[in-house]
Amino acid sequence: MALSGTGTATATVSLTPSKLAFPVQLVGTTSTGQTATLTNTGSVAVSISNIGSSGPFSETNNCPATLPVNANCQIQVSFQPTAKGPASGKLSVSDDAAGSPQTVVLSGTGTVVKLSPIGVNFGSQKVGTKSAAVPVQLTNDGTTALSISQIAITGTDPGDFSQTNNCGKSVPAKGSCTIKVTFQPTAKGSRSAKLAVSDNGGGSPQEVALTGTGT
Repeated sequence: MALSGTGTATATVSLTPSKLAFPVQLVGTTSTGQTATLTNTGSVAVSISNIGSSGPFSETNNCPATLPVNANCQIQVSFQPTAKGPASGKLSVSDDAAGSPQTVVLSGTGTVVKLSPIGVNFGSQKVGTKSAAVPVQLTNDGTTALSISQIAITGTDPGDFSQTNNCGKSVPAKGSCTIKVTFQPTAKGSRSAKLAVSDNGGGSPQEVALTGTGT
């Protein structure tokens, strides 16, 4: 008995990276997008049936319904936290390739604490002298009071910066307080530190970068 048949190539794709981690994001706002790339690594075209995301993440993409051999497309993922604290989700691509659906693990942290500005550059300051105070506003965008456990200067040169504040141990919902930061360099050259706020608002400690130059 004669037997015959025709072999067919299996569609294959890669979806990279395998994980996307987003920085701390204010609740109710949308992060900058991060990119995942879908690549046809096989010898036949790949039919894509669905691209979607779960959790507080959304996606847009430029992927065609059929991805040609050696072609790739980009999927932009954004994070929109709806609550304070850690969040997780998944980007999924369904197609006729082996291993479908392909997935990317998504993670991020929502916070109700807004610090403005997010960085302070004091410029040049003579060693041993103190700069004028620069205010940093802390706003509680949450619907409940924010408990503050500590406001401190951390980082590389914490002794070159200092702070005073009127925040106390709690900031009411939608309320704000002011942290005044000064720079008093102990040595010449570039100096840096961080203003760190420890609290229960998600993403603690929230930080403001502090820089200056001793002369």
